[in-house]
Order: sequence, then structure tokens, then C-alpha cells
Amino acid sequence: MAVSARQPAPPLAGKLLGGGAGSLAALRGKVVVLNSWASWCEPCRQELPALARFARSSDARTVEVLGIDVRDAPGAAAAMARTYKLGYPSLVDPTGSLLASLGSFVPPADVPSTIVIDRSGRVAAMIIGPVDGAALAKVVQRIAAER
Repeated sequence: MAVSARQPAPPLAGKLLGGGAGSLAALRGKVVVLNSWASWCEPCRQELPALARFARSSDARTVEVLGIDVRDAPGAAAAMARTYKLGYPSLVDPTGSLLASLGSFVPPADVPSTIVIDRSGRVAAMIIGPVDGAALAKVVQRIAAER
């Protein structure tokens, strides 16, 4: 998406799976890969290994991955995060309200979905459905190279 056409991402914040709090605002200045997922979602199970590898291989000084665990049971979500060795934080979204706030960018019922947010906090790319790690890396690399 052209820089001039980008809209600000909503101010997402909340509890993190495993404890603590997180927000998009805390990640301003980095490219953020925001991915919605759930333990009950089979396509999520397919994409999470690629996202975990992407997060481990990314330069933490410039890129962050942030999950949104949508309408999930806490124990099931924690088990899935351990199984797939996510290694990145996920906001807990038990009612789907965080995902719904992204409705102008991705359909609020579509899990998984991924939004790439530029350093200025604007939505630069959207992916509906499971991500491909190589394709995601190319998109993020292009956005990270912007000044």
C-alpha cells in the first residue's frame, strides 16, 4: 500500500497471554507484524511455525511480531503457544473486540489474519488467511527499508 494511502492502526492494548500488558503504542518506531490466531483455528496451526521462525529470525531492533489470541480458552492458548514455541507476545482477546477494532482493515471474523504496521503506526499491508513466511519476509523487508 502506498505510504500516502495508509491509515493509522487502532490503539490496541491489553493483557498478554502469560501475564503482563502490551500495546501497539509501545512498539512505535518498529515494523509490527500483527497476527490474529486461536487454538481452535486449524489454519492458524498451519501458519504458526512460519510466524515463529520469522519472529526468531527478525532483527528485534526494527521488527516485532505481536499476536492477538482471539476468543480462546486461556489454557488451550498457552499450550498452543508452548507447542509452537511462539516466543513473541500475544494480546488476549476473549471477546473478539480487539480483532473487531481492526474491521476496517481485515474482516473481524477472519482468523488468521495478519496486518503489517509501519514505523509510524500506519497499516501498510494486510493478509487474510495463513501467511507464507517467505512472502511475509519480503513484505516486511520492503516496509522496514522505508524512511
